[in-house]
Amino acid sequence: MSTRTLDGFNMDLPPSHEQIIALARQHRLNLEEAIFHHEIHLGDFCLAQRKRVYDFTRELSPEQRLAFYNTYNGELERIADEDQLHPADAEGGVSVFAIALVLAIIALILYFGVVRNMVG
Repeated sequence: MSTRTLDGFNMDLPPSHEQIIALARQHRLNLEEAIFHHEIHLGDFCLAQRKRVYDFTRELSPEQRLAFYNTYNGELERIADEDQLHPADAEGGVSVFAIALVLAIIALILYFGVVRNMVG
């Protein structure tokens, strides 16, 4: 069994479940630390991190790669913080009733402010 180094971790080929989880947790910690460094562009940082993972997984078979990503992404989702300012249910959009109400108010304002003065 051969090993490769990925972001300071010695990973077996194929990596064990515990190694994948440890890598995901380390990547999460790296991201948290990078947030507080103003000179680091987070998009570039995350892309570089994912690129290293991608390069590592090219050495795995398709089945091993799928298992790796299922474990890696599952762990990242599990340890992700819930965003209190933007909850998932807030993404539903505006209701039809609210849109109709706003349009009715705009129509009343236009009628009493513009059309009524022009006609009468």
